[in-house]
Amino acid sequence: MKLKNPHNLGVVLCLLMILAFSSCDPHIPAPAESISIEKANLLQDQFIETRSGVLDSALGFQDARDFQFSLETLKEYIAYVEQEAAKQGKTGLGLRVHFAAYPSEGDYPNPGYSTVFFIPTAQVSDQAGVKGFAPSLPIDVVLDSVNALNYGTGGIPPNDL
Repeated sequence: MKLKNPHNLGVVLCLLMILAFSSCDPHIPAPAESISIEKANLLQDQFIETRSGVLDSALGFQDARDFQFSLETLKEYIAYVEQEAAKQGKTGLGLRVHFAAYPSEGDYPNPGYSTVFFIPTAQVSDQAGVKGFAPSLPIDVVLDSVNALNYGTGGIPPNDL
């Protein structure tokens, strides 16, 4: 087949390239705060060596030290936090992680075991202040009118990396 107009070939090639590149997923780099699995392992080992044994001995059982939340749950929670914070005009949002423990009595998934929960925060000042000779971090406050997130799956017994 002979093309009547040589420019048609260029148009066809351009369209094919656009289709090929538009179907590719964009590369998303890891956040600056991410760490390698080797560093994560080192941190976990440090926790086990310096804290886990003391806690387990005091409790009389091997406590949970890892918790899992599905990505879908985290995405839903982040969307909820963003929605509720927007209603309040809050910006500079974050999630604070708190260590906690379920009461021994009550309707809890793992009574007596450790847990974690996320609580949303908002930045009230984006400028670090100076206290003495050391700069302080920007000021964040808890959005106490927004629900916290709990009930991830605790590693009982704990899971190592």
